[in-house]
Amino acid sequence: MEQAPSFNANPILGPIITGAVLSGVLYGSATVQAYLYYQRFPRDNWKVKSLVAFQITIQTIHLAFMIAGMWVMVVTDYADPQELSVLPKPTVVTIILCSPIALAVQGYFVLRVYRLSEQPLLLLLGGLLAVSKCTLHLVFGVAAYIVRDVVPLVQNWGWCITGFLVLSISCDTLIATALSHHLKLRKTGFDRTSRVIDRMIMYTLATGLITSATELAEAICFWTMDYNYVWMGLYVVESGLYTNSLLAALNSRTLFNRLRNSEVPLELGFSPRGSETAGSSYRDQKTPQPILISVTHETVSSQVDGVPLSPVPDK
Repeated sequence: MEQAPSFNANPILGPIITGAVLSGVLYGSATVQAYLYYQRFPRDNWKVKSLVAFQITIQTIHLAFMIAGMWVMVVTDYADPQELSVLPKPTVVTIILCSPIALAVQGYFVLRVYRLSEQPLLLLLGGLLAVSKCTLHLVFGVAAYIVRDVVPLVQNWGWCITGFLVLSISCDTLIATALSHHLKLRKTGFDRTSRVIDRMIMYTLATGLITSATELAEAICFWTMDYNYVWMGLYVVESGLYTNSLLAALNSRTLFNRLRNSEVPLELGFSPRGSETAGSSYRDQKTPQPILISVTHETVSSQVDGVPLSPVPDK
């Protein structure tokens, strides 16, 4: 009772609650995007459809365990500050579930980079980073399930947290830069095709930098803020960002296909010289005659599992 007034739960419960709320928002966004994906692309490869179903299923389980863990910390153990330093078992399960979610998304984008670049080195490097990150992630999850006390867990397994964060940032950065570089190489002299590729590059950089920036912020908080849960609040949001980046990349094809296949009507008016014919009046010669020209850029697309990567002009 004497320690209760001096106990400050803000740096412990605040990040967990905030992270859980943001995870719920990201889950809702992912659910809507998954529904739109199945509605718009019913003919996609079954592997891509299975990947989307896997992401939504794991995210649902992840959110359920996150809410259960938050209930233990906020309601069950709130009266005992000492228990707040012990991770509830549902929270540990969410740590373990984050690993396959990130691996599936990073693996998909690494394969996408390989199909676009046709460079085995990128496939090997990206795959090595993704698998190594997943391995360290699982090791930390198992350690958290055994230890559960945050203080010895961070002291003894902090290197594991640092390792999988660095590997994850490196993998996401590699994917974003490699995709952007090889998309830029697909540029042609066609203005419309170049504009579509420019938008794809910007979209790729934006989605890749969101996950990388979140992980970087998580690493900085972990290194500089000892024995609080600010880094964990960012950590629980991470899996939702991966799922949404995957679904956003799949659904963005609607916009890119619309831009790629659009027709551009051009109306040109002019009065040709020296084209006077018998029976034509001077007034008829002075009146511009509009000519309607319909210009269509016919393109073919490089695809990965039915996902267009970049439009290329038909030769």
